[in-house]
Amino acid sequence: MSKQKIQFVLFIISIVSFFASCDANGPFGPGLLKDAKAQSNPVQSIVFVPGYKGSELVKKEGDSWNKIWLTPRQALGLSHPDLSYKEGDAIQEGGVLGSVTLIPKVIDVQVYSPWLEALRSSNLKPYVFPYDWRRDNGETSKHLESFLEKVKSENGNIAPIVVGHSNGGNLTLSVLNRRPDLIGKAVFVGTPFHSGIGFMEDLIPGVSTGLNGKIAGACVVSTFVSVLTFFPRNQSFDTKEVLTTLSGEPIQVEFFQAKDWKRLQLGIYNKASGCASEPSLESYQSNLDKALSFRNSLEPKKKGKLPSVLVVHATNRPTLRTLPGEKKAEDWIWYFEKGKRVPGDGRVTAESSLPPEGIPYELFVSEAEHSALLNDPKVQQKILEFAEKR
Repeated sequence: MSKQKIQFVLFIISIVSFFASCDANGPFGPGLLKDAKAQSNPVQSIVFVPGYKGSELVKKEGDSWNKIWLTPRQALGLSHPDLSYKEGDAIQEGGVLGSVTLIPKVIDVQVYSPWLEALRSSNLKPYVFPYDWRRDNGETSKHLESFLEKVKSENGNIAPIVVGHSNGGNLTLSVLNRRPDLIGKAVFVGTPFHSGIGFMEDLIPGVSTGLNGKIAGACVVSTFVSVLTFFPRNQSFDTKEVLTTLSGEPIQVEFFQAKDWKRLQLGIYNKASGCASEPSLESYQSNLDKALSFRNSLEPKKKGKLPSVLVVHATNRPTLRTLPGEKKAEDWIWYFEKGKRVPGDGRVTAESSLPPEGIPYELFVSEAEHSALLNDPKVQQKILEFAEKR
């Protein structure tokens, strides 16, 4: 494409995105999937729990609600709302993030739209559970528990099928361990049960959202309690030895001790994060304590009957398993490009995506990458067959 054509395309994109509305229309939060087909007879209900970043975020400004995650302007780096988590920041979940569309069918990034359409076309009664993915997962899992109670009571006291993608799978497992009576069947898609080190890249040096390196940059993500639940405990079923020296020797670390984040210059305590200031050890420890409490809730209970479980994962993409580093003078340097990679979906390793011991499951392997697992038609078909099977 010539330079003139590229400039013209960029000009058109900037004009369209400038006029793209950021207004958000309710209803917001968990509920029946919008525009689902009417069912004449009582049918089995199904609840979808999206992953990290998989729900819209909205904020009340004046008399209107503005969508602050995720619009085309934001994805293009033309708008940078502050998503840093603060108590009482007036930000809440909108709906499940379907797509980010600038020009329909031309510049149109599908997030969960294909999966939501499959749910609408199914013979099931679909509900969705969007949530504020910045917050403490322990708090969110309790909200999910209350929502599942409501869905069950609305549908003849028959427990719904629950489909959790990524972090949504961990939220589902937490509820399953407390209240197996609320889940008729469970589907876990690309769920990081055993945690890992991959999310450290979100904290050092940070990842871009489309062309926007600020909206979910390292300093913003470092304020999210939820992200801390993706790191492993030492005494558990969690992934072991995720930090190493350059020669491959394990580096001992307690991820749920703030002093170790400071000692090894992890996350916001590393200069490469680019953050102007760092939190006190006391405040960071408070967040780690909440994250640890949630991770402990993922330990399977050995008593009681469990529902049928389907696990969906991928094994065809190199996925970060260990992160090597070294200390130079006073600074720790972490080398993501030199990290050991193993089979996975590009975000979650295959070993991490299998449930902890004590949970029987059926396994289905997809070739899609992590964020697109539910957009794989074969995955959709498998889940719906599993859900509708008596």
